[in-house]
Amino acid sequence: MESDQSATPSSRDGSTNNIHLGLTDPKTTAPTPIGKIKTFARLDRKERFFLLVSTINILVAVGLTIYSLVVVLKTDPESSDFTFTILLLINAGFCIFYVVHGLFRERVYEIYALMAAMFVVTMYCVLEFGVNEEGRTTIKLVRMILAIVFTPPNYALGYFVAKAFGYVRFETVAASAHLNQLYRQADIFSCLLKFDCQASISFMILVLKNGTDITVLEQVNLGLGIPYTLVWSVLGWFVLRRELKRWTWVLAGAGVAKPAYYVYKLIKMYAHLTDDTDSYSITIVWSRLAAGAIALISWFILIAHLDIVQRNFGKGLKEKISKK
Repeated sequence: MESDQSATPSSRDGSTNNIHLGLTDPKTTAPTPIGKIKTFARLDRKERFFLLVSTINILVAVGLTIYSLVVVLKTDPESSDFTFTILLLINAGFCIFYVVHGLFRERVYEIYALMAAMFVVTMYCVLEFGVNEEGRTTIKLVRMILAIVFTPPNYALGYFVAKAFGYVRFETVAASAHLNQLYRQADIFSCLLKFDCQASISFMILVLKNGTDITVLEQVNLGLGIPYTLVWSVLGWFVLRRELKRWTWVLAGAGVAKPAYYVYKLIKMYAHLTDDTDSYSITIVWSRLAAGAIALISWFILIAHLDIVQRNFGKGLKEKISKK
């Protein structure tokens, strides 16, 4: 969690006072295989409103994108529109995860990742509509307007919700400043794992230039690359959760394939940058280069933070997190 947050639960819940008064509170946290979560009864009005607004925004975007996908599959499945619709759906899925997991587990940085993901989705909507003049439709226009209008309020709401987090952390590690610091660093690494997974899958999808018309090599890249990314991320979660210090080397070594793939694709795309002459194709290529750069940077940040969290193994955090 953020270092400027209080290590004690906020006064808005009043649960501590109720305990002192001999009153019984509804159950506010529940143990799960992935750690303690906050129950729905523990959510305050602001958090419930954030959950409602975020879910509606994401589901509306998903509905409009699915409609566009159906149209594209019927009319021109080999166009770049197919790639963009799949990309938007994948990022919308990550947004839903960030909302639910970030809220109920009080993951501050996942709420921030949600803001970043929503910004990316908005940029894709603007880019796809603004540059692709021939492919403009009413659905794309509505999707772009809704994204521009409703995502900024979602940013503000998410920020204030995240600033109030601290209850689950207090329930887990209490008021120990040392354990709170370890918890915060583990929180950052966990979020980076998910963001890296999102960036990696998005880049692999975005490099598909001709929609469903993909080469055998691209089929192999997708067939192996996406499962590899998912397994690598799950392994990273187990290394963090179980504090498997020796496995950090396995995780880092197995992850080298990711930046190698990014660099290879980035060099190849940049070398063929002049092959495309129209503005839409050039814009798509540059967006791919930007996505690859983001994926590459996120991986290096993740590996750097892996070294930080592995130094914290064996210092008491695992016992607190595993405690029912």
